[in-house]
Amino acid sequence: MALSLVHVNNYRQAIATLSPRQGEAKLIALWLEGKAESSVQAYQRYTKRFLVFLGKPLNKVTYEDLVEYATQFQGQAESTKRMYLAAAKSLISFAHKIGYLPFNVGMALKLNEMPDAINERYLDEADIKLLVRMAQKKLEQVKTPKRQYTARRNLLIVKLLYQAGLRANELCQLTWGDLSSRGDSGQVYVRKAKGSKNRTILIKSKLWAELMEFKGNALATDPVFASQKGGHLDRQNLHPIIKEIAEAAGLSEKVSVHWLRHAHGSHAIERGTNPVLVKETLGHANLAVTDRYLKARPSDSSALKLMDL
Repeated sequence: MALSLVHVNNYRQAIATLSPRQGEAKLIALWLEGKAESSVQAYQRYTKRFLVFLGKPLNKVTYEDLVEYATQFQGQAESTKRMYLAAAKSLISFAHKIGYLPFNVGMALKLNEMPDAINERYLDEADIKLLVRMAQKKLEQVKTPKRQYTARRNLLIVKLLYQAGLRANELCQLTWGDLSSRGDSGQVYVRKAKGSKNRTILIKSKLWAELMEFKGNALATDPVFASQKGGHLDRQNLHPIIKEIAEAAGLSEKVSVHWLRHAHGSHAIERGTNPVLVKETLGHANLAVTDRYLKARPSDSSALKLMDL
């Protein structure tokens, strides 16, 4: 069964009056409405697998179907299984909420706890300094203007990813119009992603000055971090930049863009920042997500209060 995102306006009729195929198309369009493009693509993939497995209209789904579907992921990572099952549960829950399904059969299916990977992806402040120094060293080693531009861009990418805690897609989409001055410093306006609200992040004066020097005569509509072809840097090309700098700095080959975002959250919590402020800066949907940083890197523990053995 092929799936495509059908805009809600394509079907003005009530879902109940449409054919099962058209009704499901409208249901999925409503469910995905407002989500970030990257999330839409992922959810389409998850949903396609579920509906192909189901092999019948969604309004006929049973709890037994979900239990059997859960067995289809043997040999795959637990995180992969959890994402696919969570997507199916979310779709069913939404369908019940708007009256498409009489019962929310997904509520009975419990998901295993997602392994908390924050500790596995932890960079301390010394590691961040190593990344910045390596990116700076690479800049100092190049001579041609074109390569200097690329090296300076990469240095600022590392700094802004960490200081602003941006997601890969958020950084790649930035235009110079999203940056505005604020006294001696400035701020970055981050557009909605992953269901979060638009948010504004203040930037320290040193990095702000470096960004403004890098901007030169760029227009407000120009990308902050351009690709070699001149358009916005693609997120798939952003990850190799971070990986190359991390490897040159002697850090784990697994270091990615998201590690810098984790580092922002962890270091801010460690320095005593209010978790609510960290939540707003990182654009988390709820405080429970931010709370993982506090649990992963506690500043105190009753274990430290016991006698030495």
